[in-house]
Amino acid sequence: MPVGSYVLLWLLCLVGGGAEGGSRRPEVLLVIACPPQPRQAQAECFTLLDSVREQNRQMEQAGSVPGEYVLKVHVMHELFNYWTVLDALPHLGGQTRLLSARTEWIIWCQYNTQVASLRGLLEELRHQNPAELAFYGHALYDTEATIVHHFAHYTDPQWFPYPMLRAGVIFTGVLLQRLVELVAPNTRHNNSQRASEFSIDASHELARFIFDNLSREPQPGAALSGKVILKSATYICPSAGSGKSREVATGATNPCAMHAAPEEPSGWMPSTLGPRKERCPTTGSHIYFAIKTCAKFHKERIPIVERTWAADARHRRYYSDVADVSIPTISTGIANVQTGHCAKTMAILQLSLKDIGEQTDIRWLMLVDDDTLAHSIKIFVLMIHPFHPAHSILSCGYSVPRLSELLGRHDHTELKYLGQRYGYRLHSPDGFNYHTGGAGILLSLPLVRLVLEHCSCPSPSAPDDMILGYCMQALGVAAVPVAGMHQARPQDYARELLQLQPALSFHKFWNTEPERVYRQWLCASSGGNRSVPGQLGAYKKPIGVGPGEPARLYLTDGESGVYPGLESSGKHLDL
Repeated sequence: MPVGSYVLLWLLCLVGGGAEGGSRRPEVLLVIACPPQPRQAQAECFTLLDSVREQNRQMEQAGSVPGEYVLKVHVMHELFNYWTVLDALPHLGGQTRLLSARTEWIIWCQYNTQVASLRGLLEELRHQNPAELAFYGHALYDTEATIVHHFAHYTDPQWFPYPMLRAGVIFTGVLLQRLVELVAPNTRHNNSQRASEFSIDASHELARFIFDNLSREPQPGAALSGKVILKSATYICPSAGSGKSREVATGATNPCAMHAAPEEPSGWMPSTLGPRKERCPTTGSHIYFAIKTCAKFHKERIPIVERTWAADARHRRYYSDVADVSIPTISTGIANVQTGHCAKTMAILQLSLKDIGEQTDIRWLMLVDDDTLAHSIKIFVLMIHPFHPAHSILSCGYSVPRLSELLGRHDHTELKYLGQRYGYRLHSPDGFNYHTGGAGILLSLPLVRLVLEHCSCPSPSAPDDMILGYCMQALGVAAVPVAGMHQARPQDYARELLQLQPALSFHKFWNTEPERVYRQWLCASSGGNRSVPGQLGAYKKPIGVGPGEPARLYLTDGESGVYPGLESSGKHLDL
């Protein structure tokens, strides 16, 4: 990992009684997991810190801290893999000032977690048993077995609870200490029971790791009584307003002591903490849509694109294994394969840059599939996978220009890599993040040029999205996640998550009713095609990759090459 990616992590403040008083009082550690970028996320981390610190100060002054707890607050500036939670635990285990024998509770917050009532939280904890192997949160449930959760408990997925991380999670000190031991490097337990090498949904993977690896004294006659399963905490809520019904029903004065806050796509903006830059207004005319297709789908899928989001995609090109002047499509010179598409993707990037040429109005390139529906103005983004026999769509837009708003807050002159973040082998030093192709991938043009200079494919059918992510890691380019982009279908995600965050994209389409999904989650269609693929000017003669222009995508600057196994498309998750 690049040296610049290692960011210092520090104990930001210690609030509570003095050393003498604190030594006799139990401790609560509140962790704020703060991503390294962008500015808005960093600002929200410190807003949360200030709020917690002020609430604690007021309780200390009044001498009314529930449980007489000493509160420690740690702002943890994430390394590349800390978003998984499990991979951040070795850091906490090495911080003896943070985690000690007196630490009874750990409150884990994300930058967009809101602590509405610190007093309410501590009051709840005062009545719980800190010696128990337990963790608490707002419980989410799957409605069916889903790929984003590695098809866990596929025979009966609805019973298994997992926490809504954005709403906050609370661990007993003994549980977290056990977790630290299990994931510590250089131990016989290290990663021995991880369900997968892929990191997709940190909350479910955390709950499953605990379920698979920890146990307590079983209770006679109680099913799964020896397993450690998330305890639903009614005072931890999916949103600020969701606790009102509990307040009415129970008379609780602090119905939501902690809750999630929406993450607007426009909040994931400037990627540096340098001087604030002026926003650069972006419209659909600033985005080049490179659409992957193949001959067998020309008649089946391209007409759908043309009737929907193509209306607002002025700059769009269809890249196929054959040239078809009736559409038209551009031949990549790469034979179609069933999975991976690495060589094809590299060829598309090459050809797209040639097509763009010197036209300075184009700032972004979006890689999409021929069954990806994207509205560049009203942001109707409907995602499907190109190589599954029955497909889905979908994502929605609002009258607000969401995608344009998103990109308008990023500096297109910098190296930008945006999408839905996954991870591969993040427990290992050679692991990396990548954006899954099913949700769509956004690249700034300077980054496209850098990729073409330094990256190439280990095999034509290697997984293109993973190889791109591996290359980005080597180049020191962060995979910045965009809220609302989804690799799977709406039913593959907990409803609370979809209600909290406006959707930008969905992917896949089997076992669902696309029209119903569209009406429920999306907006009306844009009303037909208002442009033809050729608005860059006169449509150019189909371009092919010449003999001297091979499509490659692995490191070519003396590095060791692609991570073992990535040359096999069997590792690909874009199903």
